[in-house]
Amino acid sequence: MPVPTPQARCGVCLSHPPAWDRLVAISAYEDPLPQLIHAFKYQQAFELAIPFARQLSERIHHPAPVLLPVPLHWRRRWQRGFNQSGHLAWALADYLDTHVVDNVLVRHRHTAPQQGLSRQARLSNLKHAFAISGELPGSHVAIIDDVVTTGQTVSQLCRLLRRAGAETIDIYCLARTDLP
Repeated sequence: MPVPTPQARCGVCLSHPPAWDRLVAISAYEDPLPQLIHAFKYQQAFELAIPFARQLSERIHHPAPVLLPVPLHWRRRWQRGFNQSGHLAWALADYLDTHVVDNVLVRHRHTAPQQGLSRQARLSNLKHAFAISGELPGSHVAIIDDVVTTGQTVSQLCRLLRRAGAETIDIYCLARTDLP
């Protein structure tokens, strides 16, 4: 749920702590951000990565030294031609002076798009969809995503990262929606 400052926690997060330590977003999922994110994600408006990264970097204090983009399954990456989270991560790394590691998180199971699914459907859709390949590149990492809605995608990734030894996990995203 959107909160007044990037580091504040909403009531839901206080009563049911999320799998991550900190979530930073440019803003709530409200105009004009949805249209811009759609253009970035589906119309290959790659040039938006730079202003998105600049705005996001202004809200991040004490950044994680390693950025991990949410992975796409190879089929979806082939269909789309790119990974929007990867583009955002590389642009953000320039502003934060951090590193991108885009081969540790792997989406090994093709899933239906999360958009439009209920909270329960999102959870079952992502079950066993991700894996970690290789060694975790540090104990403080940040997952880069475009939009966090229910948090199911990043929660699944956080659980894997915790098992692999991550101590601190940040989420850096363009927008955070109200819980459906």
